[in-house]
Amino acid sequence: MPQFSSSHLNQVVKAVFCAAGATPTDAIQIADILIANHLAGHDSHGILRIPEYLQSILDGEIDPLARPEILQETPTSAVVKGNWSFGQVAGNFATDIAIEKALAMGVSAVSVVQAAHTGRLAVFTERAAAKGVMMFMTIGTVDRPMTAPYGGAAPLLGTNPIAITLPNQDGPHVTLDFATSAIAAGKIKVAKAKHEALPPNCLVDKNGNPSTDPNDFFDGGFMLPFGGHKGYALAVMAELMSGPLVGSEYFPGVTQRSGIFMFAMKASLFQPMEKYNQALQKSIKKIKAIPPAKGFDEVLLPGEPESNMHQKRVQQGIPIPQDTWAAVRAAGLSVGVDIDTLNIDS
Repeated sequence: MPQFSSSHLNQVVKAVFCAAGATPTDAIQIADILIANHLAGHDSHGILRIPEYLQSILDGEIDPLARPEILQETPTSAVVKGNWSFGQVAGNFATDIAIEKALAMGVSAVSVVQAAHTGRLAVFTERAAAKGVMMFMTIGTVDRPMTAPYGGAAPLLGTNPIAITLPNQDGPHVTLDFATSAIAAGKIKVAKAKHEALPPNCLVDKNGNPSTDPNDFFDGGFMLPFGGHKGYALAVMAELMSGPLVGSEYFPGVTQRSGIFMFAMKASLFQPMEKYNQALQKSIKKIKAIPPAKGFDEVLLPGEPESNMHQKRVQQGIPIPQDTWAAVRAAGLSVGVDIDTLNIDS
């Protein structure tokens, strides 16, 4: 499997999206986020998404020149209309508004409507943490229904991810970020590209039979919620918070998509930042002091695996499956860019 440096892949992404009509500023944002996902070890939200996004442009689901805007706001809230700009662009725009209001007022809540696919939510919640702001973020169904409700025999929900990040001044930010389905749809795409089987209890085929074949998902199969009724309940909350709560149904588009809900809080709201960080480190040390169970090297905090992978991939490069590279190359050629012959700066 070929490996590429993060800077190499970053330049590939920028070249393709500039050729597809994005402004250089937006192309940089998209590239930075897709490659940050690779560095964190989440290849399901990296360059694999390029063909999907280019097709969305052709289908009118993404307007490469659109700009997100604030529809209404108060000192502690805002409704952001993405105008079907790139999800990464709308996500950054809304996150920065939430950060600014939380720092000024202590807390903030932001609704995002007409937002295209944003990808991994931790990119945005960790963007807030870097400014000393805790952020909670969730999205509901943003594409075709692909996950069955608990006890249901047909798909109704999306992967409906949830993310929370607490700032950590002395180490990796503490980040929860997961799909409420048993596996993320992007990870099924990665398994398909690598010709690998899926874990059990994640997927059923179109006839409702358990399957580990990623191809069954693309042939009418659907996912199950993780943890049975518990994952399903979280998925429903994500659906309702990013749909009815944020008002996304009043802003239809080419496809019916839920919105995004963000809640942000200044980490120093209840006590000075120094005291917050001291208390955080005390809690972290208690967790890390637990001896590892058999088969484990240490107890890790949420977000630590991604931080460790980031360090590894910065040094060793990012592996890209041949099938993924071929698909991205074909997508690039469709907009006049040959990613194999680009003049990449060293």
